[in-house]
Amino acid sequence: MCVRRSEPSTRATATADAAHRLITPPDEHRSQPAGPESGFIATFGTGEPHTLFGHGFAGAIRDTRPFGTGITGTRHFLHLPGHGGRPSPRSGWTYPQIAEVLADAVSITSASRALGVSMSAGGLLHLLSIAHPVTRGLDKVALVLPASFTGFPAEVAAANRSYLERLRRLVDDEDIDGIVELMLSREPAEVAEMLPARAWTKAKAENLVHTDMSDGLGLALEIAVADTAEAAENLRSFAGEVLILTHEDDPAHPVAVAEDIHRAIPSSRLEVLPAGSILWRGRHEVRRILGEFFG
Repeated sequence: MCVRRSEPSTRATATADAAHRLITPPDEHRSQPAGPESGFIATFGTGEPHTLFGHGFAGAIRDTRPFGTGITGTRHFLHLPGHGGRPSPRSGWTYPQIAEVLADAVSITSASRALGVSMSAGGLLHLLSIAHPVTRGLDKVALVLPASFTGFPAEVAAANRSYLERLRRLVDDEDIDGIVELMLSREPAEVAEMLPARAWTKAKAENLVHTDMSDGLGLALEIAVADTAEAAENLRSFAGEVLILTHEDDPAHPVAVAEDIHRAIPSSRLEVLPAGSILWRGRHEVRRILGEFFG
């Protein structure tokens, strides 16, 4: 099933959602912090089911926590390597590396459900495509803003390479303002003008310059899933439910990638929201969709 949602009605709604975007839910029932002792996993809530949340590149636990609002049970939020003080493995990150980190987290938390944003979505896809043993215990998987699948159209690959080259130069020059402007150039104009969006993007830019997160810049060109008959069969055969959630006009997360994943997993549900919805303009609709999916 594929659903496309209509455009949000007013700029006021967009601004209110953007402000809400930066409000982290209270630390109710928090059982452990996200440090080395916990596998860089922060846990909130109690009881069954257990749901694992993974962020996107240059993201953090604070970015994925709003996705857990209203979801029952115990929620586990992971910091991937190169993020949140967790050391980067080295330069040249790959989706199989990310997938193994996610697999470990699923095992540690006994999660039966998982949500991945962008690079975490690619990592979860990789696990499904190789029929990793941990996927046998997953009954629901949400792929939010998937950025990579089995390959990119030539024009998308060229655009990604051009963007990455410009971003690398700015990071090398420690040009934080330049990084902010480049990142926001990929957002809808209305989003790029929002003060909360600019502040959030500046924090990402500072992390790229001042931490080892920049080791992972090349991930934008990496393929999440091998284009093989075995991978295709493993995806078709996954017994759990899959939600694919994306939005329009996002060069980093093309709708075409989400559509390809939807075709590869025939039983999946695809939701396509208006531009800028998932991180900024449509948080209420995102929470509704995720709440309906996870229950």
